Amino acid sequence: MGSRALMAVSTFTYTRTHTAAFVADHIRNQLNRIIQAAGLSPAQLVDDWTVVGPAVRAWLQSGHLKVVTIEFYKPGSSTLQLRWDFPVTYDGSGVDDDMWVDRDHVQRTIEKVGRPPAGCVYRIILTSQRGRPDVAGMSSTSHLATTGLISRSTGTAIATRDITAGLNYWRPA
Repeated sequence: MGSRALMAVSTFTYTRTHTAAFVADHIRNQLNRIIQAAGLSPAQLVDDWTVVGPAVRAWLQSGHLKVVTIEFYKPGSSTLQLRWDFPVTYDGSGVDDDMWVDRDHVQRTIEKVGRPPAGCVYRIILTSQRGRPDVAGMSSTSHLATTGLISRSTGTAIATRDITAGLNYWRPA
C-alpha cells in the first residue's frame, strides 16, 4: 500500500512538471505573438525569459503563479496604453491527455484589440501568491495605472489537465 501512495505522488509531480512546462512555453509563445502584432521586437522577451521563464515554470509547478501580464507603455509614463493578462487557475479539465492552445482565439483577440500607440515599450510582470519559492533574478514591482482603460476577459487560451491560462486585455475605453 505504501508503494501505491508513492506512485500517485510521483505521477502527480511528473504531470504537474510536464503541464507547467507546456503552459509556460505557450504563454511565452503567445506573448511573442502579441509583441510582434504590436509592431515591436520580441528580443527583450527572449532576453527577459532567461529569468522570467524559470519563475513562470517554478510557480506554475508549485501552484503559486496567479497572472502573467504584459504592459505596453510610453517610457517615463506611469500610465498604461495597453495590457494583456494571462490569469492562471489550477482547476484544469482533469483529463490526462488534455493539452491545448487556442491560437485562433488569441489571434482574433489580438486583431480586435489592435496595437499600442507608436513609441511604446513593454515589460512582463508575474503576479504570485505569498509563500512562492524564490527564483533568482526576480524582484518586486507594481503594475502601471490602468486609468482610462477597460478590461475584458475573453476566455481560456491555454489548457491542460490541471492548469489553465485565460486571456484578458485592457485597452482605452
